[in-house]
Amino acid sequence: MAIAVLLGMLLLLVMGGGVGLGLTLLLKKLFKFTTPVAIGVGVVLLVVGAVGLFAVVFDDLTASWWEARTAKTIHFTVPKGFNGQLRLVFDPTGPSVTEVNGKLEVKVSGAKAQKVKAGLGLENDYAEVEAHDTEGTRVDVFLDSSGQRDGFKYRGFWFGDQAGRTYDDSPIVLPE
Repeated sequence: MAIAVLLGMLLLLVMGGGVGLGLTLLLKKLFKFTTPVAIGVGVVLLVVGAVGLFAVVFDDLTASWWEARTAKTIHFTVPKGFNGQLRLVFDPTGPSVTEVNGKLEVKVSGAKAQKVKAGLGLENDYAEVEAHDTEGTRVDVFLDSSGQRDGFKYRGFWFGDQAGRTYDDSPIVLPE
């Protein structure tokens, strides 16, 4: 399989090079470019074609690169003294999350599960997370778990000290 992909890429690269060379000669003739300028334009077109080919062939890699590039920081504001697990349950009818200074702001009510509107960027695996309590003191936050269970898609976070931290498999109760 890998050899077939490599041969296909080489074929496309050779074809792209041929098209680039033909386009270079056409540009030289139409716009009366000098030979070095026409070759430079051809090389640029070849590089653009190679990048486009890479993006098409390795679309999963391109998608994860784009997700990482567009991920917004998630900022939590938690009640003073909040320690433990929080599960954000993604629900299309849940409350929206506001964006402040390029960060997604999530206000934590103190419950261990909270609904949020799906599709706002909180599902992004590459997003950085940070947290402060209501008085502005920094709180440690860690990605705890994510997935789908009991019909709900969720992402779990752990706030505060990790001493005594456990990973439970209890069913997720949809918050009200």
